[in-house]
Amino acid sequence: MANLCNELQRILQQQLLSPLFQPIVSLPQRQIVGYEALIRGPSDSPLHSPVKLFDSAYQCHLLETLEMSCREVSIREFSRQQGQGLLFLNVNPLLLLQNDHPSGLTLQLLSRYGIDPRSVVIELSEQYQVDDSDLLANAVQHYRQLGFRIAIDDLGSGFSGLKLWSEIKPDIIKIDRYFISQLDQDPTKKAFVRTIIELAKTTGARVVAEGLETPAELDVCEELGADYAQGFLLARPHAQLVTHLQPSLRMHNSDNNLIIGDFLLEPAVVTPDEKLRQVWQLFEQHSELACIAVVERCNAVGVLTRAALHSLYAGPYGRALYDNKPVRYVMQQHFVRLDVSCSIDEVTQNWPSSQLSDLAFCVVDDTQGYRGIVSLQRLLEQQTAAKLQHARYANPLTLLPGNVPLHREIDRLLQQQAEFRIAYLDLDHFKAFNDFYGYSRGDSVILWLATLLQTESRGRFIAHIGGDDFVMLFQDEEWEWCLRRVQQLFSQKIGRFYDEDLRLAGGIDAYSRRGDMRFFPLMTLSIGIAHPDVMQCRCHHDVAALAASAKQQAKQLGGQDLFISRRRAPHKLAG
Repeated sequence: MANLCNELQRILQQQLLSPLFQPIVSLPQRQIVGYEALIRGPSDSPLHSPVKLFDSAYQCHLLETLEMSCREVSIREFSRQQGQGLLFLNVNPLLLLQNDHPSGLTLQLLSRYGIDPRSVVIELSEQYQVDDSDLLANAVQHYRQLGFRIAIDDLGSGFSGLKLWSEIKPDIIKIDRYFISQLDQDPTKKAFVRTIIELAKTTGARVVAEGLETPAELDVCEELGADYAQGFLLARPHAQLVTHLQPSLRMHNSDNNLIIGDFLLEPAVVTPDEKLRQVWQLFEQHSELACIAVVERCNAVGVLTRAALHSLYAGPYGRALYDNKPVRYVMQQHFVRLDVSCSIDEVTQNWPSSQLSDLAFCVVDDTQGYRGIVSLQRLLEQQTAAKLQHARYANPLTLLPGNVPLHREIDRLLQQQAEFRIAYLDLDHFKAFNDFYGYSRGDSVILWLATLLQTESRGRFIAHIGGDDFVMLFQDEEWEWCLRRVQQLFSQKIGRFYDEDLRLAGGIDAYSRRGDMRFFPLMTLSIGIAHPDVMQCRCHHDVAALAASAKQQAKQLGGQDLFISRRRAPHKLAG
C-alpha cells in the first residue's frame, strides 16, 4: 500500500491527472447540454483507473486533496477549451461534512477561469452513506446560494437514495447505469425507471439516464420521459470536448418540434435599481411592450408587466407613491425560465397547467445569460396550431406525417441544396394477407412496421403516404446500414402475424387481383433508394418520380435486398 501512496503523492505533486469529458444530451432536442468531468491517472501508472485512484486516495488519507486537484484540472481544461453548457463535477458528499473542508475554493477556481457557477452542477454520489443528513443539507444549501445546481449521482446504487433526494431536493437526478442496462428487456427495471421519472416530474427535478449503450435502451428512456441521457451510445469520454452528435443520433426538427428561440419578443430590459417612473416611460414609448425583464449581470432576476405597473399607478396617489421606488420593490420574482433551444412541447410537459394559467410571459436564456421574453399565450397558440396541422396531414392509422408534410420537407431540402437520400418502402403480398385475415390484422402489420421504422430511424423523417407505403429521408451516411437492418428485422419477425401452420407452410393461399387462387409467400419488405441531384430536381414531384422508379425496381428483388438507384434526376432532366 505504501508504494501506491507514494505513487499517488507523485501524481498530485506533479499534477499528472488528466480530465475527460463525456457529453450529456437533451433527449427532446438531441443536443449536447453539458459534460461530466471524469478523471484518469497517467496511462503508465498503476493508478490510471479512476476506481484504483480513488480507492488508494481513501486508504492513503488523500481523498480530499485528490478531489480538489480533480476539480481544478477539470475546471481549467473546460475553460481552456471554451466549453459551452453545463459542467458536472463529482463531489464525495462525505467531504462536505468535514469541518476542515475548504470553503469557497471551488468558487475561487471558477472565478479564476471565468466560469459562471450557475453553469456548474455538483454531483453527489448516492453510493456513500451519509449519517448527518442535516449537515449535508446545510452544505448543499450553501452551494445553492453560490449559484451551483445540485445533482444526485448513481441513484439506486447505494444506501439511501430516496431519503437523500427528499432532504436535499436536487435539481437533477442521475439514474444509475445498472437500471438503464438492458432496460428494454427487463420489466422490473422499466417499472423502477418509470417511477423515478414520474417522481422527478412532481418535484421539479430533471432526469439523466446514465450508461446508455444501445438504441433500444435509448428508445425506452425517451418513451418513459427522461430529460437527458449519457453513455457510450451517444459519446465516450474524451479529452477534447465533443460538440456534435453523430448524424444518426440527431433529431429531425419538424413542424411539431418548434423551438422557443423562434418566438422571442423584443429583449427590453431594466435593472433592479432603476426607478419605476423610467419603466413607465419605457412602456409609454413602446406600445407593443407588454412585459419587461429585470436583468442583473446578464441574468434575469424578475419580470414586470405593463398590467401590473398600470394597476399600481391606477390607485390613489399611485404616481406619487411609486415613481421613485426601485424596480426590485414590485418586480415578479417567480417566473417560468426556459432554455432558448427547448421545444414548445416542453413547456406544457414541465409546468402544470395551473401555473401556466397564472403567468403571461416566461424568460428565455442560455448558458450566456438572458436572451429574451416569450408570451406563453403565443407559445400555446403555436403548439395548438402545430398539433392541428399535424392531425390534418397525418396518416389516420399511424399518425405519421402524410404526403403534404413530406412534400414540404423535400422542397425545403431542395431549396437549401442539402444532400439527402429518399427510401421508398413497400410491403410485398400485403393485399393477399389483408384479404385473407381481414383489415384488423392488416392494420396491426402496418402499425408494427411504423413502430419498427420509428425505432430504427433515430429521429429521421418518416412519412406514411398511404396503404402499406412508407418513405424515409436521410441526410447522413448511415442510411444503408439503417435500411438493411429494417429489412432484416422485418423478415425475422413478420412470421408472428401468421397462424402457426401457415407460417410453417411459408405463406397462404388467396385470390389474386385477377380472381384466381394462388399461393402467396410470407410478406417481405421492398426498399428502393434514390439520391436526388439537388441541382437538377426542381421540386418534390421530381424527387417522387425518382423514388417511385426505385421502388418498382426494388419490387423485382422480392424484399431480398435493397435496390439503390443510380439515377439522380428524372428522365426529362437527365443527360
